[in-house]
Amino acid sequence: MEQSNPSPSRKNIFVIAVLFSCILSLSGCSYFGFYTRKAHWQKTFDRIPTMSVLNRVAPEDSLVLVGPLVKPSDRKDPLLLIATSNQYRQEEKVAVVQLKDSAEYYTAFLPKGNYDLYIFADLNGDGYFERNELIGRSSAKVGLEGSKDGAIVEGSPLALNFEEPGKTDFRVSVKVRPTSYIYGSLDDEFFDPKYGSDGLYNPTGMIAHTQGFFFGLEDHDSSKTTVLFVHGISGTPRDWKYMVEGLDRSRFQPFFFYYPSGLPLDKLGALLAQVIENLDPGSKDSKGKIVLVAHSMGGLVALSAIDRLSAKGLSSSLAMYVSFSTPYGGNDPARIGVENAPLVIPSWRDIATGSDFLAKLNQRPFPEELPFYLFFTFQDQAKLKLGESGDGVVTLKSQLLPSLQSAAARIYGFNETHENILISKPARNELIRLLEALPTERRLNP
Repeated sequence: MEQSNPSPSRKNIFVIAVLFSCILSLSGCSYFGFYTRKAHWQKTFDRIPTMSVLNRVAPEDSLVLVGPLVKPSDRKDPLLLIATSNQYRQEEKVAVVQLKDSAEYYTAFLPKGNYDLYIFADLNGDGYFERNELIGRSSAKVGLEGSKDGAIVEGSPLALNFEEPGKTDFRVSVKVRPTSYIYGSLDDEFFDPKYGSDGLYNPTGMIAHTQGFFFGLEDHDSSKTTVLFVHGISGTPRDWKYMVEGLDRSRFQPFFFYYPSGLPLDKLGALLAQVIENLDPGSKDSKGKIVLVAHSMGGLVALSAIDRLSAKGLSSSLAMYVSFSTPYGGNDPARIGVENAPLVIPSWRDIATGSDFLAKLNQRPFPEELPFYLFFTFQDQAKLKLGESGDGVVTLKSQLLPSLQSAAARIYGFNETHENILISKPARNELIRLLEALPTERRLNP
């Protein structure tokens, strides 16, 4: 009996599975779980549309609303922000965000639309935010027309009145939880790798967990050099544990950009640029230094942030940039996956070889006044090697894009795999040497 050939659709599924197994060596989680979950939320939205479900269906289209809180300087109460929408149902709670201790700004990750904003404090100290503890109210329109960078919308100042609380019509009962941007150890459950996978496949869920993008191991000290680490795709700050253990903490202070890696890279670059601006004391003559250190796809996020900052004129506080194993020239399996997959994660679209994001990013020159050091890796442990040489995930051609080679003050090669560079003693020693040799003054534009 003659054996029939597999149908084209079955062939395509097999090819896509193989391609994504390559990509997933970079991300470490199931694409198929993402596909199933996305289909579920789309069906839910089609049947009963809500803004909350829309935030899960298309998180790449949502924006971060940020606005100042106006409050007495002596009040350090835990605060809760609730953003409601009437788009699909009355007073739908789209975002419920407990603000960090001593917060000076409110933030929320929201789909495009009009919102009412409510701020609550635990005035009676019973451990819950309740409807009769309303201390501030405002409104906001979230959309690209109100965003200067396609990622962040500046909200109006929101005044807080602790002495004369109001009351909402809708029910509120949210437990107060300890929250801070400071964690004692990278071993804390907050940085568990599972949240990195969530960030790739379920960005809205990860943001609900982190409720912020900037974290550290101790309060910020402007007398020390801030080393801002940026993890790669599906990563968390814990990836940097070995590098952080080598720092002289009396001189260097580690902080982390903890972000959902499934979002568009241009949007993530805008968020990172804002984090750097917030760290900057604001003076071009400031003595406080910021060093940016990024791994893998995080290097593309960092480069996007640097590009945005350089358009305004780089502050002298940004003193150095170091990238580890970054696919500056893109990733071929991602490109083939984008062309064939039934559903594409936005960040994969951006890292694909020949993407619009990479074309725009690489056509602009790297700022000459910022010292840049490029670390690349070339150990491929695969028994069956297909295609160009590389580190098992990113090709040498992509890591060593000529325009970035030309921009680098120095290039370092390491016989390590893509991930193992993060636990490489030679790489750590070289990073520490660069930090300790950091000049007092950054060189100026010629």
